[in-house]
Amino acid sequence: MAELWGERPPPSAAGLLAGYVWRLRNGLGDPGGRMLSTRAPGYRLVLPAGATDVDEYESLVTAGRKSLAEGDLPAAVARLTEGLRMWRGTPMADVAMVPSVLTESARLEEARLAVVEARIEAEIGLGGHETLLPELKLMVSQFPLRERLHAQLMIALYRSGQQAEALGAYRDLRGLLVEELGVEPSKPLRELQGRILRDDPLLLETPRRATPATAILRPAVPRTLPPDVPAFIGRERELAWITGRLASGEQRCAVHGMAGTGKTALAVHAAHRMTGSFPDGQVYLGLGASAAHGPASPLDAVGRLLAALGVPAADIPPEEERAGALLRTVLADRRVVLVLDDVADSAQIRHLLPTAPGCAVILTSRPASTAVDGAGLLRLGRLPATAATALIRRYAGAARVDADLAATVRLAGLCDHLPLALRAAATRLARRPEWTVGEFVSRLADSGRRLDQLTCDGLSVHAALRAGVRLLRHCGDPLPTRVLGRLGVLDLPVVSTAVLAAALDIPVASAESAAERLVDAGLVETLRMDRYRVPGLVRLFALGEYVTADEERAATHRVLGYYEGAVRDQLSRLAANRGAGLAWYREECLTLRALAARASGTELPGLVNRLSSELSGASTGRWG
Repeated sequence: MAELWGERPPPSAAGLLAGYVWRLRNGLGDPGGRMLSTRAPGYRLVLPAGATDVDEYESLVTAGRKSLAEGDLPAAVARLTEGLRMWRGTPMADVAMVPSVLTESARLEEARLAVVEARIEAEIGLGGHETLLPELKLMVSQFPLRERLHAQLMIALYRSGQQAEALGAYRDLRGLLVEELGVEPSKPLRELQGRILRDDPLLLETPRRATPATAILRPAVPRTLPPDVPAFIGRERELAWITGRLASGEQRCAVHGMAGTGKTALAVHAAHRMTGSFPDGQVYLGLGASAAHGPASPLDAVGRLLAALGVPAADIPPEEERAGALLRTVLADRRVVLVLDDVADSAQIRHLLPTAPGCAVILTSRPASTAVDGAGLLRLGRLPATAATALIRRYAGAARVDADLAATVRLAGLCDHLPLALRAAATRLARRPEWTVGEFVSRLADSGRRLDQLTCDGLSVHAALRAGVRLLRHCGDPLPTRVLGRLGVLDLPVVSTAVLAAALDIPVASAESAAERLVDAGLVETLRMDRYRVPGLVRLFALGEYVTADEERAATHRVLGYYEGAVRDQLSRLAANRGAGLAWYREECLTLRALAARASGTELPGLVNRLSSELSGASTGRWG
């Protein structure tokens, strides 16, 4: 459903899907549903082995790689070339680019490039270096950061008597890596440059089996981190904690916290900063705990990580334990940093955590990870007010912010000081230079439009909060979602478990359990054992999505009744323990003000006013 219609499928989605499947079965000549079978909760396409062109292609590639490993270079060239001839443009170009199609298309494209490199390696081994030069120069221009292609070009140039040009190819790559990524070429490539400088005679040999000269043609050092954020503001202390921990030799740290606090951005930025300490690779892997398609399985996760580290698909075992063992072998004696993003639980990453000295991992998740000891946990919260304003200033432009600083401070508050919301808002402003900050703030002040306005260029507060709801549903208990809806009704920045219990007419223990689920889903924050902070954006989202009018009236009535009773109870105890009454009032003051302001016609405003007066010792006074 999510692949076809996104986050909000139409009410008729199930019927439409069934109609599409019926037509597809008829088109396939499969009216009985043997090939496109029904499997709860959907459908499954069951094809015999070799039924698709991808099967045939991968069979040829596997055979070609086997021939290459065995030193049968002519057979390797023939089989790999035959496989590559099956390609016709972009994979699945006539299919809608939904997330699963994009992922598979990217996988096939990356696999094709690796096959081209393997075929070139075999042809170089057969002495075809001179005829390969035009193709290699074109490939290097198309993929300027791919080290394996540069190594092949350097060897082909050297064997063609062009030593200076071979060294120039290395110099060009090094300049690009230093300028773009701030890193040096990998150790194998540096060693190849040294051998060319020394006129190593082994480089001129064209053996039929791998030697040190051809062994350099291995997959490049993996550098799969997403691009760093354009401006990193307000997390300097947290960044220093992560980099300091990894620099000291600790292998694991985990960042957790609410939706939109910038966990991924911090982890990726830290990994970019640590590139020099991990020269053998910097690898990012999204594990999809909150994704619409669900979290990656442990086997899929370890397989994807092995592929990112250069292991051919044909060599990845189909069993989780064996794949994990291979990963540990691949990482042995290497210095690699992993970023495992959006982790579901410790079972998902059991085989992904490096054990070899020199490797490290940065985890991100909404709940605190149990795969890291307490000293390695870092909770992210909202940005401080000054940092939030500085972030808007950096993205939207200093002149506009400085022209109306008060409006900028108000904008940061409407964004709950959350980096995701701040970036979305500031990016929208940057794209609309005709808007003033004050005008945009006026638009965001409309609670019915705010979430829609905080979406820009792939940044979406609404999507991040909906991902939290998916995490709630994974637990199989509907109560946390009901509690989320009541948080929208109450519209209180801070709530206690007792208030939640009153709003839903459930035991306090049940309310506490549900609230903790909301914390783990990244939708609320714990202030202390029985009190939670609820961001304004979460309250808007909850009210718009999960509450009916009847539920809103019932919950409001119960909570007002709860607080009327609580205030009466405090009034009855003032004579005996004035200090306890004052402490309770100070803690509940903001909540009492908010409720009393919208509870005209009830007893609560008068009760709050009386409690405030008696605590202040005055004969009269206003509530709050």
